[in-house]
Amino acid sequence: MTELVTVPKEQQRIKLEEEQEDFFLPKFNKKVVNLFKEAFWKSRSLRYAGFLLRTINHQRKAAQRRTEYKQKGIQVPAFLIYSVTRRCNLRCKGCYANAFNEINGTSRTELDVLKMEQILSEASEAGSSIVLLAGGEPFVRKEELFYIAGKFPQIIFPVFTNGTMINEEIIQNLKKYRNIIPVLSIEGHMFETDTRRGRGVYSKILSVMKLLKQNGVFFGNSITLTRKNFDLVTSQCFVEEHLDSGCKLMFYIDYVPVQAGTEDLMLTEEQAQRVPHLTTEYQKKFPALFMGFPGDEEKMGGCLSSGRGFFHISPEGFAEPCPFAPVKAADLNNMSFLEALQSPLLAAIRANHEKLVETQAGCALWVNREWLAELDLLVKTQQQ
Repeated sequence: MTELVTVPKEQQRIKLEEEQEDFFLPKFNKKVVNLFKEAFWKSRSLRYAGFLLRTINHQRKAAQRRTEYKQKGIQVPAFLIYSVTRRCNLRCKGCYANAFNEINGTSRTELDVLKMEQILSEASEAGSSIVLLAGGEPFVRKEELFYIAGKFPQIIFPVFTNGTMINEEIIQNLKKYRNIIPVLSIEGHMFETDTRRGRGVYSKILSVMKLLKQNGVFFGNSITLTRKNFDLVTSQCFVEEHLDSGCKLMFYIDYVPVQAGTEDLMLTEEQAQRVPHLTTEYQKKFPALFMGFPGDEEKMGGCLSSGRGFFHISPEGFAEPCPFAPVKAADLNNMSFLEALQSPLLAAIRANHEKLVETQAGCALWVNREWLAELDLLVKTQQQ
């Protein structure tokens, strides 16, 4: 059975780990602020100049609040990942949201917009300044998303979307609410994208990218890296093609085989190790931002889940370590944001972070899911 907190034999090792974590927060805060500085210099858009400068200023203030909470013994993450819905107009192969819906289905309804507003208000006050919106398909709740964006202009909301619901109405709102950044999911070219997402999806995404570029909307692409598409989507030709289409932000996300029988799509160890080097190289070479998940976590000393750098909020309001580890750690319906962040399970995962520093490939929590299940059981047993 897993111990709640692993106690190293050598006290020197404990001291070293504490020093590393004390160093982590200022380093991470600096990285977040620098991300927006680079976005400013690479945007090449006077339309976004004022917005980005205000954003950089707010990110600095948010980093300072996180530091103040750290001094009180509370580690507030810069990022949140909030899956606002389980609904979607597509049925993509290997979709982790669909897979977890089937495994961990719940009869609860999605949080209403007022509860969303309350949670984000508490999170922003504590210093969380970037909220990645996922689903399902987030634009199923487009009216609520734009309402929230208007209420929290200081928060950046990258929206991970399949792109097929983006129309002229949504584009006009994106021009108004610049803190919403659409991030279009794509798997490669037509064959790769339509094979996973459905016939005609690739063509629709290209047309949406064209409209976004014509309207001067800052947008990005999210690419699920598999063993099969890796060489294509990480090639310089592919990157240049999408930058020419107006893309200013590229996320590379390792495929996680949440559906049994798809393990052969996982990156090889060699491919996984190349991702951080590629994002660093392309960041220097091209006028765009490049991020790898979870590959770039290595630069921050390993897994950033469970509140170390981010945690996940389910559509029903459960705080979870990560989208790929949907274990209910706390219920935001009946506790505050800070109370949820200090939940015993999230705290236990952070205390055992040495288990999540290195994995061959993919999400560290997914690789260690049996350990996570044991830890969750132990925490629940101790709470009884």
